[in-house]
Amino acid sequence: MTYLSWAVLYEGDSDAAYLDLLVPRLIDEILMARGRGHSTIPAAPALRLRRGAVDEVAREACEARDAFYLVFVHADTGGRNLEASLETRASAYCEAMHALCDWPPVRCITISPRHEVEAWILADSQAVTSALGYNGSPGSIGLPTSAAEAERLPDPKAVLSGAVDHVRGRRRRIDVKQIFPAIAQRQSFATLRQTRSFASFEASLLAALADLGSI
Repeated sequence: MTYLSWAVLYEGDSDAAYLDLLVPRLIDEILMARGRGHSTIPAAPALRLRRGAVDEVAREACEARDAFYLVFVHADTGGRNLEASLETRASAYCEAMHALCDWPPVRCITISPRHEVEAWILADSQAVTSALGYNGSPGSIGLPTSAAEAERLPDPKAVLSGAVDHVRGRRRRIDVKQIFPAIAQRQSFATLRQTRSFASFEASLLAALADLGSI
């Protein structure tokens, strides 16, 4: 049996709270549907890379390269005007790893939600209301009604915070990232695929798994 261990480079702790569950869930679903042989995905990353200069991150990853098969590099795009530059920045880590230790570029996968990771979180508003224990309609607490609408939001972080405050009330405020794992556990991948940025991420992941011979 092959354990498809993985490494990550995240923007911050809140992103880790969400993506640490979403990434292995997605890979597990892909392997169940299309897997070849006996491969499984560990629930936690084998290595958390420390954000820093590109060459330093690449060196850290290359020194531990025997511990993982896949690398995920997360960078929020910040909107249309910044998408090109931030996508280039995320890809720079992959290019540096390839130059330093011949790491296959196809197995270095960028995670680039439109604007912020909250755009993916809001793409499945039913998962958000379920995690909050809210029985009303998503629209009644200001949540988008479709995945495409979520991806167009200029400030998805503020929309999510507003919905949480509406349900919990100001006296019961929580750190929003506390509910990220519960949302990630409930989300429908069919719904997430309706956002262009998630569909692009999954396509890159499928290419990486195919390169490994896992699918």
